[in-house]
Amino acid sequence: MLTTDQSLKRLFSRRAWHKNSGINESTARVCKKRYFENRLEIETQMKILEACGFRLIKVMQWEEQLDCDMLKMKLIDRLKDENTFWSFDRTPDADVPDEVLIEKTLLYLDIKDINNLFSLFSEEKIRKIWKDRMLSQEPMYHQLNRLYAFLYFNIKDPDRYIRDYIYKKHRLIQCRD
Repeated sequence: MLTTDQSLKRLFSRRAWHKNSGINESTARVCKKRYFENRLEIETQMKILEACGFRLIKVMQWEEQLDCDMLKMKLIDRLKDENTFWSFDRTPDADVPDEVLIEKTLLYLDIKDINNLFSLFSEEKIRKIWKDRMLSQEPMYHQLNRLYAFLYFNIKDPDRYIRDYIYKKHRLIQCRD
């Protein structure tokens, strides 16, 4: 969450911040100038933030509304920077399935990106992919599995949960002669 002042500083630091907000260029210049001179009225500040996609959370605390497609592309770009899509088509518009995006984000990106992942997809979907793709490869990702179980899925005893999951999986695979 950001204060009104922090939100406006973030907004005004962007180039062409007024695009797609309904504010014309000359008005945008005047508002920005008045803000930095501390002469912009609070009502005007609130209208600017609302027009530019910010949402009022509590009194004077704002949250930027995230575009899901933009957030997904940001995660894909971060994964491309980490060179995790070496087996995929290199064209910029190559479609990455959600399951692969979730798995690769859990494996290769940091906590901030994983938090963005949870704002993009439901916890149930992420948990299912985590169980299918990461828990099944235990003990390779043991430390990550413990972290995700405790931090994101509210599992009180991650070691026991992982051990029981692996035991059940092995019981299903065993031959019954």
